Amino acid sequence: RSLLGALIALPLAVIIGALAAALLTRRIRRLERASSRIADGNLSEPIVDRGMDEIGGLAVALDQMRNELASTDVARRAFVANASHELRTPVFALSGFLELLIDEEDEAMRRQFLATMQDQVERLTRLATDLLDLSRLDAGKFVVVCEPVELAEAAERIALDLTPVANRRGATIVIETTPAMALGDETRIGQITRVLIDNAVRHNPEGVTIWVRTAQRCDATAVIVEDSGPPIPPADAATIFSRFARGSGAGEGSGLGLAIASELADRMGGRLMLDQSGPHKLFRLELPADQPVS
Repeated sequence: RSLLGALIALPLAVIIGALAAALLTRRIRRLERASSRIADGNLSEPIVDRGMDEIGGLAVALDQMRNELASTDVARRAFVANASHELRTPVFALSGFLELLIDEEDEAMRRQFLATMQDQVERLTRLATDLLDLSRLDAGKFVVVCEPVELAEAAERIALDLTPVANRRGATIVIETTPAMALGDETRIGQITRVLIDNAVRHNPEGVTIWVRTAQRCDATAVIVEDSGPPIPPADAATIFSRFARGSGAGEGSGLGLAIASELADRMGGRLMLDQSGPHKLFRLELPADQPVS
């Protein structure tokens, strides 16, 4: 009986083992084909394996990688398309105004063309700077230090620098700072403040009033940029810190300034927020306090 049982069990074991091996081989080959598709750039087809073993776990990991690569590819394509458009617009404008300037004899018109060209050069410079900062952030080469910073001095300096630009555009900057010691990078804090003030000047109607304030309470400090312009629509406010996010009324701009500012705030252990709960909209840069207030 033992011999008979062995003669029956052995072929069954061989058959079951062969079926299991074939099934495992089939699943592994499916994953191999999926990895080849990913290598070829085909990221649309999901990787599905319903097994609960190690191969199933590998399939889940591969599908997560596929999703991340797909998101990165979409972002890359959007980046190239938007960057190309934003670079092309001022370049074409400069080319056109140069042609008009050559043939224009009226001195007043020539001055107007030169002023417009200066605006386009400034726009091109800002875009190039934003793209360089973005590439440094993504490459991890953006150096952010953490040291005591007097926010009032940093905010006042940037506000005074931008006052002539604001006056030319019919905006008024009001400085209402109070002493506030924060922990952060003074250069990056100035960069964020400049973005906030510059956006308030450029993306609001003529005659807007912009208040630049600082505050300190408990263990946090803040630079606050408030303006009397119209509120940002909810749909635009939801994505305002995303890269290349531009609202319907954004006008000039690449949609990178606030995204870079938000990432810099995060790297300094703070955060950048939009608050429209009051009578005016305001952006608040919050940073850890150097010496928490008891």
